[in-house]
Amino acid sequence: HTNRIALVSLIAVALVHEIHYIVEHYGVSDPFMGLILVPLVEKAAEHLTSIDEAWDNQMNLALSHVLGATLQTALFNGPFIVIVGWGMKFPMGLDFDLFNLAMLILAIITVGNFLRDQKSNYLEGFLMVVVYVIVAIAAFYNPTIPETGGAAGEATNEGSTTAERSLFGL
Repeated sequence: HTNRIALVSLIAVALVHEIHYIVEHYGVSDPFMGLILVPLVEKAAEHLTSIDEAWDNQMNLALSHVLGATLQTALFNGPFIVIVGWGMKFPMGLDFDLFNLAMLILAIITVGNFLRDQKSNYLEGFLMVVVYVIVAIAAFYNPTIPETGGAAGEATNEGSTTAERSLFGL
């Protein structure tokens, strides 16, 4: 397990160093990086472990690995980053925009509804994958809001993704 964790950590560090390059050269939006790619790499070990446990019909362990890692991120890592940013005089906040708030609510409702009866089947698993793909597509086409730009209300191309620019011919 130690070797896997070390390898995943190295891959995650390499990915973090390449985020700016990936966003600029491949047109991947910041929301897609934050909601899909980075968590997928960061939680790869937990995903593989939970798949192996589900394959062995140990559903409680599989769910505890997936949900435990997610809860740890939500309840510890997020507030910890805010505190570290505060200590470094770098403002970090848990200010969610409308898109991220909608995705968070969708995830909570979806997972809550599927876990309510404490049973699962292949259809529910397939529907969870479909919701994940929908969130991934929405995140890919969600434009990045520019930090700086022109006057208030003035549109700029800096904050849009390559996918959006090609979609609208900008």
